[in-house]
Amino acid sequence: MAAMGWSDLPSELLTDIAGRINELADIARFRSVCSSWRSAARDAVAAPPPQPPWLLLPSSPSRLFFCPREDRIYPNLRLPHPAAEVHHRRPRPHLYASPHGWALAIDPTDLAASLVHPFTGATRPLPPLPFFFAETEDLAWDWSPHGVMASSGEGLLFCAADPTTAASWSPIRALYDCNASSINYAGGKFFVFEEDVCRTTIVDAVTLAIAAVIPAPAVELPAEARVAVAGDELFLLVKSKWMYLFSDDVDFSKAFHVNHRSVNSAWQELTGIGERALFVDSHHGFAVPTAGFGNLESNTIYSVSSKKVNYSVSAFSLETRTSKKLACRLNDQEMAMRGEMPSWIVPRLDEV
Repeated sequence: MAAMGWSDLPSELLTDIAGRINELADIARFRSVCSSWRSAARDAVAAPPPQPPWLLLPSSPSRLFFCPREDRIYPNLRLPHPAAEVHHRRPRPHLYASPHGWALAIDPTDLAASLVHPFTGATRPLPPLPFFFAETEDLAWDWSPHGVMASSGEGLLFCAADPTTAASWSPIRALYDCNASSINYAGGKFFVFEEDVCRTTIVDAVTLAIAAVIPAPAVELPAEARVAVAGDELFLLVKSKWMYLFSDDVDFSKAFHVNHRSVNSAWQELTGIGERALFVDSHHGFAVPTAGFGNLESNTIYSVSSKKVNYSVSAFSLETRTSKKLACRLNDQEMAMRGEMPSWIVPRLDEV
């Protein structure tokens, strides 16, 4: 009698095993065994357990992904590899992560653009970006199920997700003079932030109409500023320029929050966010529940820096108003001088 192989296990047993896996990396390994295991993991992929964010690092010669939970660095994951002849002829596309699992790839040679999914290897072509995106250091963008919004600093463009209408990038006329520094998508809305005036414009992701404009709180300008979105809440984190230049002890001098769905609501100073953590980088900001994540601290803001030679992640406690640098393998990773910035991405295996 022939011995039973791994691929011969009953489908009900495989499905039960896949449903008990908690780590996304383990789900990915489970799926890669064979076609029957991949099929059994379908439900686990569609509704995986919550995952803490990873970091996409634009390091050379290969891109790196840092998993803080495992304190492990992964090279490239499932990013598509160009053909050898293309690889030698063209520079590597720049890659900018979204918290929603996708990354925007831009070829610096001809501004060819595409969406890539680092955790599945899927790609979705986009129209080439206009010439004024070349060599920009002010890229802002985010992905929604309805399409991609992007900006090179001034003005915004939108490309629909429907391939029949996504022939080109279209300007959003109502925001032609918007000096966008970051774009966040959440709950059917794009949150377009202008750092120089600390103003947030909320745009409907379907109609692209302006839903609301939230002006700056009473904060001294100019300041380094970041926004984060979580449900009905919008968070604003600011840091004076002099603190940015001379202090490593405090990440943010002030923090505010507002209910962005309320009419005429005012910014309030933020004293705490409860059992949540905020993750911010130069492109995006979002919140993650900390329950079940042993090494994720509640009431804390996690930010990533590449100011110096090496990357570093800092955790700023809203309770004590103090910051600490996380001790991890990332501290020894030399950053790449490519114009790209490290960015947070929530790992997922679904593509919607």
